[in-house]
Amino acid sequence: MTEQIAPASVEELGLWLKELDPGRRVVVRGLGSNLSGDHEGLTVVDTTSLAGIGHRVDDFSVTVGAGVTWATLQDQLALVGQRVAVDPPGVGTVGAMVATGARGGLIHRYGGIRDQIIGMTVVLADGSVAHSGSTVIKNVAGYDLAKLFAGSRGRFGIIAEVIFRTRPLPETQRTLLVTTRPDRLRDVIIALMGAHVELSALDLVDDTLSGLIEGGHEVIDQRIERLERAVSGSSTMILGEAESVAHWSRLRGFQLPGEGGMVFALSARSTAMLDLLPTIRATLGPALVALVAHVGAGVAEISVQPEHQEHRLANLQGVLGAGAVEARAWHPHGILAHETWSRTLATAVRHVTDDSEVGTAATISAQLLIDRIAMAFDPYGRFYRS
Repeated sequence: MTEQIAPASVEELGLWLKELDPGRRVVVRGLGSNLSGDHEGLTVVDTTSLAGIGHRVDDFSVTVGAGVTWATLQDQLALVGQRVAVDPPGVGTVGAMVATGARGGLIHRYGGIRDQIIGMTVVLADGSVAHSGSTVIKNVAGYDLAKLFAGSRGRFGIIAEVIFRTRPLPETQRTLLVTTRPDRLRDVIIALMGAHVELSALDLVDDTLSGLIEGGHEVIDQRIERLERAVSGSSTMILGEAESVAHWSRLRGFQLPGEGGMVFALSARSTAMLDLLPTIRATLGPALVALVAHVGAGVAEISVQPEHQEHRLANLQGVLGAGAVEARAWHPHGILAHETWSRTLATAVRHVTDDSEVGTAATISAQLLIDRIAMAFDPYGRFYRS
């Protein structure tokens, strides 16, 4: 029988885990995730009551409970002209965004969510509470558990509280759209990167590049002019502030799975990613719903229809041998479905370098390392994995 708890504090969560029957297994649930069916001996931890926010405006840091929604956090920071520089898709909680290693277009300039974390509080399988980092941005004391837990998907412990660095909100933004032929794409990207204008995001959808320019009112027009000169041989369009905001919201929507479908991410060297995209499109064919490539960061988010997903992913096995170094999948039905599709993806994908034997060995070694870390944090396998 499945039971559910909703601890109101980190201390309550730790005490509950200490007293939990050793035979019970645990899965974490935030906003929007669900657990289908009845799983004997499984306890669901609802984190939405861990909802505190402590903002240190002058120190550019914020401590936030894992149950706070990402939108709520950003809205509160915006009241004083700050933000966490991550724009992930969806409406999940902070804990879910950290546990899944969320990212969006701003990865181009700022990195993913793990790059914004300066501290974390986690509750381990035995109920002990561990703290890593601090509210001070330049802090090198102790082991950086926060980076380890970011993207761990609940395997090592329960993320209860996160400390982020914050940044000033830009005064305004514009978007440069560049439409180009596939054979000129690389040259256009090189031209944009060589224009000496720092883009906050650079995404590719179909044959259109979207460059996000952020900054002060007095300089943003000059930056746009410089970028337009750099790609003067291509078709361009400038989106004003309101249009720009709406455009990036739409691109984030492309990174969400359709009904019954799946989104998986590929990471590679940025140059290798450009070479992979045409083949990925051709291989997936009509199963491809949307492809958003964060080209400067070498990351692509690929939305696939539900029909014959295993077959389609298996067909990509040879494609990804060109240099992909990461493949991760997620699904709208929570952690259990994610684990199922991750295994599907793992059987369909080889992570290889120039030498396939070396690449396969590296993948196996990485998985063994993850398993050993999980055993150290959770020796009895309390945190549920299907």
